Amino acid sequence: MYEKPTFNVTGRDSSGKGVARKLRAAGLIPGTCYGLNGEAFSVTANPEDLFKLLTGKRRTNIVFSLAVEGGETFEYVMVREYQVDPVRRDLLHADFVVVDPDVKVKVTVPVEAHGRSKGEREGGKLRIVRPHVEVSARPMDIPEKILYDVTNLGLSQSVLASALTLPEGVDPAYKMDFALLQVGVSRVKAKE
Repeated sequence: MYEKPTFNVTGRDSSGKGVARKLRAAGLIPGTCYGLNGEAFSVTANPEDLFKLLTGKRRTNIVFSLAVEGGETFEYVMVREYQVDPVRRDLLHADFVVVDPDVKVKVTVPVEAHGRSKGEREGGKLRIVRPHVEVSARPMDIPEKILYDVTNLGLSQSVLASALTLPEGVDPAYKMDFALLQVGVSRVKAKE
């Protein structure tokens, strides 16, 4: 469990390309917040504050309070998606979604190798095949990352997603098992 930050936005009545362009020129970004009942409303956000939120330890899996200036505060909100300028890398737009704290959501969580594998000590190289896994969890139970101890992993062995020990309340959300980590044999070792 972690303390939820508060993200401040301003509600807006107008929408469209022209309005979005003017907002960006003023140093702000347009956004849309989707409620639990499918209703949506337009907001304006500070891109620097949103960038700080998205580049923290939890990235897009962060749950926060969304405070609309002069209006309502939504307690459990996540970033659904955001758009970035392909050249300048500036934030262009963000979609937020209000989530139910008791209903599981599907998210992607990073997987991190811990320790030095037996295969690496024998001359192999640890390769990250897929750096993340899709899981289902209640918003406040989403793990920051999932650690896997690779010390017993030998040459040419791999770690499947099903081998991960998920925290309590977190379930796998992938359909087919797949490799996450693998200890490959180096070319020098292969020649020997």
